[in-house]
Amino acid sequence: MHSRRVLLILNRAVRSSFHILHRSTPARTLNSLGPLRSFELINETKNGKNINKGKLYKLSSFQSRQARTMFIQTEITPNQDSLKFKPGVPVMANGNTAEFLSGNSAAVSPLAKKLFQIEGVRGVFFGPDFITVSKDQDTPWQLMKPDIYANIMDFFSSGQPILTEVQVPSDTEITDDDSEVVQMIKELLDTRIRPAIQDDGGDIEYRGFDNGIVKLKLKGACRSCDSSIVTLRNGIENMLMHYIPEVTCVEQVLDEEESVSQREFEKLEQKLGIA
Repeated sequence: MHSRRVLLILNRAVRSSFHILHRSTPARTLNSLGPLRSFELINETKNGKNINKGKLYKLSSFQSRQARTMFIQTEITPNQDSLKFKPGVPVMANGNTAEFLSGNSAAVSPLAKKLFQIEGVRGVFFGPDFITVSKDQDTPWQLMKPDIYANIMDFFSSGQPILTEVQVPSDTEITDDDSEVVQMIKELLDTRIRPAIQDDGGDIEYRGFDNGIVKLKLKGACRSCDSSIVTLRNGIENMLMHYIPEVTCVEQVLDEEESVSQREFEKLEQKLGIA
């Protein structure tokens, strides 16, 4: 996976003294720019080279009471319509994750709710230390990024909880009812597979094991990625079958909303084929 890291320097107004992260920046750089306030300075690097040399983007205007600095890294994912934002602070506690596929489902998260108000946003995923935002195919990232950065910074400055409702236990938490095989599956998912998937801005959710079939749901950037089936078959399935002989295959589970979208897409493909 090619990666691009974005160094984001934001100097803008805040109403709270809540301190998130501060890293020293050469005085010459900031002095030459002056107070950015409603601007962001992006230093994008690819293969170790600066590719835009400090491009300025206009953010929403705010009256400045106090300057502050925050760094956000942005990484590309295998899905060109998903970007991974790393604010440099924990996002979800205890390694948990949360995914929102609509504005209605985002009602339990102040940050996700705000992100869905940005034109083009189609999905929000929270990882342990990152936020993956997925968009539609028509809206370019350069129009969305400033608002995404601004909302992430506003949220972490506010001191609000990432979720307003208690989260359900991890899907891979081992229980007394789990068989030895299921325990091994969950252990392997947690220790070997999940970290690799999260590196790509996504996650997996364990949905069950029956007659040799492990049922998993892909989330975040991996959910709608073109290579999701390859990820399941060549990556996850091969590893599980290698370490756990009882596993014969891996099956992807779709939620009702995703199933409806897939059926409609298949109908459209059939119509185009007939035409």
